[in-house]
Amino acid sequence: MLKKLMITGCTLLLLTACGTDTTEENVKSTNQPSTTNNAINTDDTSTTNENAAQDSSKSDTTNNSKTVDITNPTVSLAEAVNIFKEAHPDAEIESVDLDTDSGRLHYDIDGFDSSKEYETEIDATTKEIKENEVEIERDPDETLDFSTIIDPAKAIEIAATKAEVEGLSPTGWSLEADDGKQTFTIEYDNNNSDIEIKINATTEEILEVEMDG
Repeated sequence: MLKKLMITGCTLLLLTACGTDTTEENVKSTNQPSTTNNAINTDDTSTTNENAAQDSSKSDTTNNSKTVDITNPTVSLAEAVNIFKEAHPDAEIESVDLDTDSGRLHYDIDGFDSSKEYETEIDATTKEIKENEVEIERDPDETLDFSTIIDPAKAIEIAATKAEVEGLSPTGWSLEADDGKQTFTIEYDNNNSDIEIKINATTEEILEVEMDG
């Protein structure tokens, strides 16, 4: 009888110990953080950030590669000349440039009267006069006759027929009177190589193609 009681007691102790171990294992298993889920979330976040950076890089590249269209500016050549004339009614114009400065399109007009020389910058979008410099002493220069010159868009069209600028967009142009001729110079940039095509602004004749670089 005593042996039976001892055997029964040992059996109960063993069952109790096993139950405790199983409970502790279950508690540990339940409380242990899931490293697998955390790793997936981290990878997803990293991928999202990388995609955002790539999108931002593409956007920056697109913005940087965007060129300014000089063929049809908001402010025409005639309007720019009128703005200059309003500021300096007695002045004659010797040259006009259409150029870009950090993506901003503007006209640079040089003119003079009997005693002064004027260098005026006009925004080709807003018509605002950005700079207006006056010099007291000057030498007489030839002047432009706007009634006889071709439209700048026509000059650009003529320049585009040259093989040297095939597929390129013009970056600017200038109009000046020199040696009895009124000349358009259409400017291009091809991989840091400057190309200038000179056109007679009256007869539409291509006078010269210059390449630098």
